[in-house]
Amino acid sequence: MARVTADTWQRFAPVAGPAPKFSAHPGRVHVVQDGTAHQTQARLLTDAEAATWLTATAAGEI
Repeated sequence: MARVTADTWQRFAPVAGPAPKFSAHPGRVHVVQDGTAHQTQARLLTDAEAATWLTATAAGEI
């Protein structure tokens, strides 16, 4: 999750505890794994890029 309110965080990730501070860097998100939130980098894709990536992945090209 990225740039969510504390209420949204508690609704979707209550096991991870309080919402961590969000980063102002584009593409930074928090992933909850085993009850702990980890900051990670996510790819920012346009709709066309996402569609191309999904098509290639489904076809086994990636």
